[in-house]
Amino acid sequence: MYTHNTPIAAFQRTFPWLAVVAVLALTIVIYTPGLHGPFLLDDIGNLEPLKRWADGYLGWQGVVFDNRSGPGGRPLSMLTFLANGWLDPHLHTFGFKAVNLGIHIATGVIAFALASLIFLRSGIDRSRARWLAAFAAVTWLWLPMQVSTVLYVIQRMAQLATLLMFVALTLYLSVRPAIERGSRAATLALWFGLPVLTLLAASAKETGLLALPLAAVLEYTLFDRATRPRQVTAFFGLTVALPVCFGLLFIAVRPQWILRGYFGRDFTLDQRLMTEPRVLWSYLQTTFFPVGSHMGLFHDTYPISTSPWKPWTTVLAAFAWLTICTAAIVWRRRMPLFALGVAGYLVAHSLEAGPISLELYFEHRNYGAALFALIAVVGLVRGMLEVSGARQRVRWIVIASAFACVAIFAMGTWSQASGWKDEDTFYATQYGYNPDSPRLLSNLTGRAMLAHDLPSALWFIEKSESNSPDSERVTSTIWRFLAYCEVGGAPAPDNLYEEFGDRARGRVTTYSMVGWELLARRLSEGCKGLDSGRLTTIAMRWLNDAPQPASAQPIWRTRFNTGRMLAESGDIENARAIVRRAWIDSDHNNGIGVTLFQLDASLGDIESCRDVLTYLSRSEGGSDLRLTEAIRTFRKAIDSGEIGGPAR
Repeated sequence: MYTHNTPIAAFQRTFPWLAVVAVLALTIVIYTPGLHGPFLLDDIGNLEPLKRWADGYLGWQGVVFDNRSGPGGRPLSMLTFLANGWLDPHLHTFGFKAVNLGIHIATGVIAFALASLIFLRSGIDRSRARWLAAFAAVTWLWLPMQVSTVLYVIQRMAQLATLLMFVALTLYLSVRPAIERGSRAATLALWFGLPVLTLLAASAKETGLLALPLAAVLEYTLFDRATRPRQVTAFFGLTVALPVCFGLLFIAVRPQWILRGYFGRDFTLDQRLMTEPRVLWSYLQTTFFPVGSHMGLFHDTYPISTSPWKPWTTVLAAFAWLTICTAAIVWRRRMPLFALGVAGYLVAHSLEAGPISLELYFEHRNYGAALFALIAVVGLVRGMLEVSGARQRVRWIVIASAFACVAIFAMGTWSQASGWKDEDTFYATQYGYNPDSPRLLSNLTGRAMLAHDLPSALWFIEKSESNSPDSERVTSTIWRFLAYCEVGGAPAPDNLYEEFGDRARGRVTTYSMVGWELLARRLSEGCKGLDSGRLTTIAMRWLNDAPQPASAQPIWRTRFNTGRMLAESGDIENARAIVRRAWIDSDHNNGIGVTLFQLDASLGDIESCRDVLTYLSRSEGGSDLRLTEAIRTFRKAIDSGEIGGPAR
């Protein structure tokens, strides 16, 4: 029988689904301006194997398993990039960015499911739990800070790891009550499903390993100790406590494993640990107040804490975190959501904000942690309203403010995405945020060189140098040589060589290594404005006096490229000696080995050619098809007697 209430009831049933469709559609609309933007920055180098695969020079295994973005190789992420390449061999950016957006939306859906379970477990009734979860998930989807993760193609690695971590946490909360009831399926999910999902997340990016510690956060903030099954305690003891203890013991016994990474940094371990509390507050500021210079992608000018008082916010940030953590512990019964959010936020950052010698600041590190920050805010506001006994009017004001924030975030995200629509707009936008960023200025230098605008290139280099540490002054000089070489006008002035000689001392940094490699490549393509002999003489003195071990990548790569420069200048004998040493120091790098074989062959040294070919042959038939072709060509040259005559 139909009543006047039937249409209302039907609307109530369909409204949630209509709301979901509307949110997903709006998310697509908000991000659409940036979906056609170009590959940028780290996209180029990290996706280079994909281009080699598309060109037929690399097997699919090389794309998936030979990536060096992290210690684990991140094969799952690379597999998704390979799928993009298979669908579009021309590698247009739209397909890559669209997949990133799809992952973002999928993660938002899982975030809703996870937040719903969290709010339900904290004692909130089902209807309110779903509304709060919807608020948290939609806000997370539309945070302006997320744009630099979603539209920066290579950050799919962080996205996939977060998606799988959220799936793992959702699985845990779904089966946790059944574990208390002795369900075998739930027990299997705990001991098998959760570790498998964690490993999958880690295969996207190493931060995926944090799924297990985050599950422990859920357990110890949402569930009572009195009813906790022994197997749950045992599980977290084996998968979280034991690995953490083992890791701390390993670092205590072998501190060099951590400290050696700082040889290539402009900050020490102590300085990093003092700086990161400020960085974590900065992430929160950008999350909830997305305005000002904090919104840019480039943060390499972020001030390093050199003591607890320099800058003075160092001790303030540390004290604030101590206060927040104390409050979370004290209020963990009264405000479990606040305690969970604080603990989850800190654990989510623990790997990349800890002692490992990573760079100090990247927005994508806050991608998943932002959800826990939102949960903490929800828990704090809800707890304060309950404690204060706020009137209904106040509650409605809070709700209206929440909706207003979501709308503002949506508009901010659309504005941010519009800044990624093309390369010119991107760099203009980023320059407006942080005009002093050396990394940004180096990219603007490259763009000026491509435009054959020498004055602008030199101006950007000068500006970058004024904001760079002393260890990078030599990098600025190398880029000046590059500018003269690229523009192809007047030769580099003599005082530039003198400047290089004065500055090429001390540590060879990663940036100077990259600049030197670009210069060597440009010289091999033809550059008459530079004296490669003067450059290599200074570089060899620099390498011989550098404090780093010969096996350090900046040393052997710079040595190899110095040998390439000598070879281009016609000094084959000395070039071969330098390249051979780089080959040995690099533990017989294949790329260097190919160059060494060619130098040996040009000198008619067949025995050295055979020695190099022995090492190269170990990689024959692998994923690098071009290397396999070179090996077979080299072998044929030896067997046919083409090598062995006098050097020409």
